[in-house]
Order: sequence, then structure tokens, then C-alpha cells
Amino acid sequence: MNPYEKIIRRLEDFILSERDLKSVGNIPFDHDGKKELGYPYIRASNRSLGNALGLLEKLLVKPVKDIKFLEIGCGIGTKCEIARLIGMEATGIDILPEYIHIAQQIYPDCTFSQANAFEYDYSGFSAVYYHVPFFEDYLVEQLENRVLSQLPIGAVLIATRISEALAGALGGDVASQHGFSVHRLTVEEDIGRLIVLKKMHISQ
Repeated sequence: MNPYEKIIRRLEDFILSERDLKSVGNIPFDHDGKKELGYPYIRASNRSLGNALGLLEKLLVKPVKDIKFLEIGCGIGTKCEIARLIGMEATGIDILPEYIHIAQQIYPDCTFSQANAFEYDYSGFSAVYYHVPFFEDYLVEQLENRVLSQLPIGAVLIATRISEALAGALGGDVASQHGFSVHRLTVEEDIGRLIVLKKMHISQ
């Protein structure tokens, strides 16, 4: 872990400890008429995501200022601020209001809101990111299906985990969905465990 990452994590630990949020357990939420569990804020590599975000201008074929970035499960907002500093319009959602309240205080130039990821509208974004929001594979599959179906053609999904179904369908790096295709992109930058998926027309 590089020294910058260590500093950020130490600051996040301090903030979460001050608000009694450092040891938050799995977070219950309502979905399809039953209680499910989501992970609390899990810190993933800022460097890997920063490298991935640095590629988006080329991957999306649009100026960085026109890229609308969303993080699902944004926690206290660190990665949204990284996207904003790169030049993007950054939004974060989280189901825990305590996280959102802190994020709004620390990073007022980003947009944060409390929301259930299974009820959110993703149609207005160029790039969506999340880091393992659930343990259960069927929940991961349902979320990625919702995100990919709503994103505009040409948009990207960046994730550290995809469902077993999508991973199997991407055996040749291209998966056909209902009316569109999903391409797993190969990039030259070091993006760690991140997977970059691009939504395209089915003929592309």
C-alpha cells in the first residue's frame, strides 16, 4: 500500500471512529418483500479506481467535464471526490444516512443522497462504480442487470465483482443481453481487481 493510501485510510478511520461507524455490521434493507443484508462501507484501493477513472475520457470518447460518475455504496464519499478532482460531475448514493451526512459535510462539491441501489435510476450516468455491495451472488446479479439495462449505450460499469452468470457469459469478453451487448475492456493501466464493462449496441 502506498503512503498516500495509508494516509487516506487513517483519516477515514478517524472520521468513522468519531461517529461510531467504524465497526458497523452488515446493513439490513428491504428488497422484494424481504430483508436482505448489504455490506457497510468497505475501503477499496483509491489508486486503482483513480487509474481507471483516468482512462474514461478515452473509453467514453467524451471530455472529462462531460462525464457523470456515480458510486453505489459511496460511504463517506472519498472516491466521489477523486472523480470530481479529475474533472467529472460526481454523485454518490448509500443506504446508510449517517454515511451520507458525513460525505455531504466533507465533500460539498459532490452530490450525495440516501438511496436503495435497487430503486435508483442510473439512466443519466456515463460511469457507475461499486465495490462488492453484497455477499449474495443473486443480489450482485440483480444489481448489475438493473445498472446495465438503464445505462445509456456507450456508458461503463466499473466493479470489483460481477455475478457468476455475467462472468460465465463474458467467456469471450462479450455478453449479449436484452437488446444490447456488454464488453469487458482490457486496459493498459494498473487497475488492480477492477473490471471495466462497456455497454454497446448488440452489433458492435
